[in-house]
Amino acid sequence: MATFTSSIRLEKQDNGSNSGSWGTVLNANVIDLVDSAIAGYTIVSCSSADITLSSSNGSADQARSAILELQGTLTSNVAITIPAVSKIYFVKNSTSGSYSVTLKTSGNSGKAITQGGTTGVICNGVTVTDAVDTTGLGLGTASTLNFGTANANLIPVSSADIRYIPTSTSSTISSNKVFSGTVITSGTNTFTSTTTQSGKAVFTAEVSAASSATFSGAVGTPEVSIASATSMNVDFSNGNNFAITLGTNATLAGAVNGKVGQSGTITITQDGTGSRTLSYGASYNFSGGTAPTLSTAAAAKDIIVYKVREVSSIDCASILNLS
Repeated sequence: MATFTSSIRLEKQDNGSNSGSWGTVLNANVIDLVDSAIAGYTIVSCSSADITLSSSNGSADQARSAILELQGTLTSNVAITIPAVSKIYFVKNSTSGSYSVTLKTSGNSGKAITQGGTTGVICNGVTVTDAVDTTGLGLGTASTLNFGTANANLIPVSSADIRYIPTSTSSTISSNKVFSGTVITSGTNTFTSTTTQSGKAVFTAEVSAASSATFSGAVGTPEVSIASATSMNVDFSNGNNFAITLGTNATLAGAVNGKVGQSGTITITQDGTGSRTLSYGASYNFSGGTAPTLSTAAAAKDIIVYKVREVSSIDCASILNLS
């Protein structure tokens, strides 16, 4: 009597059986089935009903295939039951519809297969789980798959091309790092040793360097608009370059949150009427103690170049009547 292997159901040869025909049995019931278990591709049509994959000893079936592609338009959640034996699957979920597909063994919860993706899964004979456990890779929580918020979760610099700095909390980068891909960060980052960035870097919050910082490419900061009003304050924590279109006679009254050594420009444009005047508060220092008189023509443009000497002391120079 024929017997079969436990996991992928290959036929075993009994002593003295299949005389003169074992080659046929070997090809059809072993070699072809091993081929399917290693590289077989089976399409499973899904809609609303739960599915049990076919499973046969010594003959072709669905459950033996290495690769399953799920197709169809889902009208409800679908559970696909596989044999309760050890097996690896690659499952491509090509279904549409706002429902889930779960691969499971009978009586167990199983693994949801993400729509639009391909997932490697392992069945241990009872449960179905991810073939790759991301918790050991420093990738943060399963819900976000980020790189965590602690410095220890940063990938060592000797491996991947793209580096990530935690995006929402403050970080101190205290050892030599080479970033060769895009770096995007919205938290405060302090670099205390050599850091080389050869790809694009986008910083939307404070960046501090304890030693020298060298940029081999262009460094640009966009202009931050300040709404025209009779009295205006410049919040220097919002950027380095600012722009004001005067719609009334105004006073640049205060300067807040400046960083000592910070520098940039304040571009002042007359509106379509022109002849708007601008006065300056005590924080703004001009050569000889005399503030500039703005150009008066409609749409005229002047620039104030500044450097923060102290938090509330801003040294300024003017470039007037730009065309």
